Amino acid sequence: MYKEGTYFSDTKRHLEDADFKVSAILRLLNPILDKADIKVNSYADVGCGAGGVLLGISQAFSQKGNPIQEVKGYDVSPHVKDMKMDPIRFVHGDFVEIGTDADLITLTDVFEHVTNPVDFIKNVSKKGKIIAFHIPLDDCLSVNLRNLQRQKIQNPGHLIFLNVNSALNMITMAGLQILDYDFSRETIKAPSNNETVLQKLFSPLKRIMVALNPWIYSKIFGFSLVVIAKSN
Repeated sequence: MYKEGTYFSDTKRHLEDADFKVSAILRLLNPILDKADIKVNSYADVGCGAGGVLLGISQAFSQKGNPIQEVKGYDVSPHVKDMKMDPIRFVHGDFVEIGTDADLITLTDVFEHVTNPVDFIKNVSKKGKIIAFHIPLDDCLSVNLRNLQRQKIQNPGHLIFLNVNSALNMITMAGLQILDYDFSRETIKAPSNNETVLQKLFSPLKRIMVALNPWIYSKIFGFSLVVIAKSN
């Protein structure tokens, strides 16, 4: 699906939600970098897809007056060979095999697509200092009651189904130290959460639930989690 290019036959897939994911990641990432006085000179987005998150984070650093010198997007899907976004260099291939070291690595909705996620995270983190994750939480009442696992395995290709605890446990099992985490609160306003008539109808209620208790919301409807970790 990925190496053949069928997953990204639409090269703008998921691009509409990128800005919301960027905001959620930076809300946790920036205070950590500032407190530890960490300078990001190199950045790699693994499984970069349409490149929206990669571009958004790169631009955010530039706007703060800290442009990243080396910005790369890696994907096993061949569509990246035709992608051009200044100043990003897109690389077609497996980051674990061909990737270069980076101060910052992002994995945005990625490791739920691989068959051995703990080893994958471990191998990716060997090439980075700070790892930022954006993780779908599909282990929820909405998915389980409707038996949607089979459908999600086919599209969008999720092979594992996580909740908050299992996501955090998996990152720790890969040998990383978790620095901070929170729900991806910004993405409740993302277009993919406001497409259907039912989604639009229940949107005000969902936003209230997220504001009051995002964990309960995640257990009922599913959500996403942002985790910032460092390699040991």
